[in-house]
Amino acid sequence: MNDERYTRLICKKFCSFYKGTTEELRCETYNFLAEHLTPAELNTLLTLARLVERESAPDFSKDAEVNTLVCERCEFRIDGCDFRENGSAPPCGGYVIIEKLLS
Repeated sequence: MNDERYTRLICKKFCSFYKGTTEELRCETYNFLAEHLTPAELNTLLTLARLVERESAPDFSKDAEVNTLVCERCEFRIDGCDFRENGSAPPCGGYVIIEKLLS
């Protein structure tokens, strides 16, 4: 079940795919961040990294690491992740968060 605190911090702020529904879909970046950080820790890190909204675009400098840590396990990749498949879509909401934290 999705946790509204993570949904607010990750999806609502950063994911261009988020439509405001109560779907139970979660990308692997959501799962990864929820497994490794409490909502309070994530909020603090977002503040410290000065990440505030969707306008915080990824620079793809840590793409190989994000791919290894997260994307290779993502269920959406199995069905065809347009970002990983051909770059025709932006990455998911948590991608920019994880990339920035790795930097």
